[in-house]
Amino acid sequence: MSLTLWHLGRRGGGPRYTLELARALRDQPGVRLSLVISAQSDLHAETIALGLPTLSIDTYTDLRGFALGFLRLPAIAASLTRFLREQGSQIALCTMVHLWNPLLAGAIRRAGAAYALVVHDAAPHPGDNHLWRGLMLKNDFRQADLLVSLTDAVATRLADEQRVPAAKIIRSRLGAFRYGSGAARTLGEAPHRLLFFGRLLPYKGLDRLIEAMRLLESENFPVRLRLVGQGPLDLGPLPGNVDLERRWAAEAEIPDLFANADLAVLPYQEASQSGVLPIAQHLGLPSLVTPVGGLLEQVEGGKSGFVADDVSASGLARSIKKIFGEPAVYRNLSQRLIASGSDRQWSEIADILQADLRLWRHAQRKKSR
Repeated sequence: MSLTLWHLGRRGGGPRYTLELARALRDQPGVRLSLVISAQSDLHAETIALGLPTLSIDTYTDLRGFALGFLRLPAIAASLTRFLREQGSQIALCTMVHLWNPLLAGAIRRAGAAYALVVHDAAPHPGDNHLWRGLMLKNDFRQADLLVSLTDAVATRLADEQRVPAAKIIRSRLGAFRYGSGAARTLGEAPHRLLFFGRLLPYKGLDRLIEAMRLLESENFPVRLRLVGQGPLDLGPLPGNVDLERRWAAEAEIPDLFANADLAVLPYQEASQSGVLPIAQHLGLPSLVTPVGGLLEQVEGGKSGFVADDVSASGLARSIKKIFGEPAVYRNLSQRLIASGSDRQWSEIADILQADLRLWRHAQRKKSR
């Protein structure tokens, strides 16, 4: 099977997921793999170092470049078609949505390839629901020949809300994102350190987490929260046990951010899945998640992460106190994360994904006869 992975995003989870999946699929027997990536990707050098046939496309780094980029799209589409033909690509699998995706679907079909799309979100998140984003997702779902869902929660929403036929959806999952090397952890001296990492948006539940920190402060419970991320959310006055760093964290910083924490906290009020969990899991850092959406699937119902009692501030505060009151449970969970083996996870993901793609392609050929 000749397969092309493509993603034109520059930073964040998209380039990382693309790199991890490409590294795993490269080692699959019977798969001829090629890549199409942004020349401005934060992980461009690492991705090129995989040694795979790669088309690097100049995208943009600011609003002016975004606007001018539309003028270059015909030439970009032509180069994409040419590259896919040269590689004999049968499936072009986009690893994450991008604003240009729907405008390049025709280039994929002109090359004779099927357009497959990994779906991270079935719909925009609350507070991130710009009209253009919702329309872009619907258009991309409609144009794709096949959708790859990373959780059952997303697959269900695709079927129920977007009316996507079941035959058009296959399931995969996220493996651990391999930042540095992980090691099993034990709890040290208090105050214990919490980390929230990611975009600061309403659906992330930061208001509940901050209120939980107020409750813990009022009880003199020795814990501090570090918030690191960009976003428009106004967090208001913060309690004394919360530190805010409103910024984009560079790739090179991420291992140290997680190494200097005792617990990653994901207090989301709604979720498809999270790219924060795979980072923490690889580094042996236990996580606390709320019982919503695909987060429960990612922590295997509590086997590979702690699950809060509920999404309330009091529920989060109770769960945080319980976790730090049970050091043996914490240590055992961290050991399980390391023992799960990031390399093995990705090998299994690649094996199942390529098999499912082959089955889908075989079914499509039978239908066309």
